[in-house]
Amino acid sequence: MLTYALGILQKNEKILFLLRKNTPFFSDYYGLIGGKVEDDESITNALIREIYEEIGITITKDDTHFVHCLSFKNEQGKAILAVVFKINSWTSSIINKEPDKCADLAWFSSDNLPQNIIPRHHHIMEMVQQGILYSESSW
Repeated sequence: MLTYALGILQKNEKILFLLRKNTPFFSDYYGLIGGKVEDDESITNALIREIYEEIGITITKDDTHFVHCLSFKNEQGKAILAVVFKINSWTSSIINKEPDKCADLAWFSSDNLPQNIIPRHHHIMEMVQQGILYSESSW
C-alpha cells in the first residue's frame, strides 16, 4: 500500500493549497501540500521533507498534529493511505519551490474552498471539520 503524508497549513483561519500543473493526475486542481512516503522514512519525516521541497518552509515533528487518515483506491486501483496533519507553526517564508508542478499557492477558508479542489482533499477537509479521524473511499 502506498502511503502519502499531507499537511493542512493553517494561518488566520485559512488553509494553504497549491494549484497543480503539468501533473498526470488532477492538473489544474488545488490540493494540500505533501507527497509520497519513501521506504526509508517515517510519515512525519516524509511530511517535513515534502513541505520543504514544495514550499520552502521548515517544520518539526512538534509542529505536526494528526487530524485524519484516509484509505482509498486511486483511479488505477492502487491502494493508498493518506495520513493528514495540521500544521500551525513553521519557520521561513512560504515560496513556490516547484513552479514546474505548481501554478499557484493560495489561502482559502475551509468553508469557501475552490470548485477545482482534488475531490479526495475536499473529503479530507470535510472529515477534519467534523473531527472524524478515519475514513475510506473507493473500495
